[in-house]
Amino acid sequence: MKNHWFPLLFGSFVFFLFISCASNDPKDGSDPNKQDTKANSRNANIEDPEKGSKKFGCIEGNCVNGVGKYVYDNGDIYTGSFKNDLRDGAGNFLYADGEKFNGTYVEDKKQGPGEYNFKNGDKYVGEFQNGQINGKGTYTFKDGKSVSGDFTSDGQEGIGVLTDDGKSRNCKITGRKLLCE
Repeated sequence: MKNHWFPLLFGSFVFFLFISCASNDPKDGSDPNKQDTKANSRNANIEDPEKGSKKFGCIEGNCVNGVGKYVYDNGDIYTGSFKNDLRDGAGNFLYADGEKFNGTYVEDKKQGPGEYNFKNGDKYVGEFQNGQINGKGTYTFKDGKSVSGDFTSDGQEGIGVLTDDGKSRNCKITGRKLLCE
């Protein structure tokens, strides 16, 4: 005699296991120390965002210890390396508003060399520390002018050289305002 209950019980167990794993994902927006500078939280859904529908969470690869693609419920997408369930190593972050980061993460924060493209057309290429623009780098404005120098306080402060039409001027950055000689 065949047991007709086994497929139903097995299917229920698999569904319960899937729901349990999805709900314990620590990549939610509740811990501000584990977030990028923009909101990122998760939700479980089974549709594909690249086909016009919505899917959140780890949609490809290994988002715990490996390389994967993680979609946040606000539309942000991270593709890259993970270690201990955190962004760690080389990765790309595409924000829902169109801004982009390509670089290195350490324990979920931008760290080391990277490139950040702002939605207004400006771009920063240089060092990041603890998730912020800090260190040597070049900030290029959409009009072609650029400032190369040392940045601190997430790029709000610094000293550098402004290059405009081949001419250079020494400048200071205070409160994101450029003051040049």
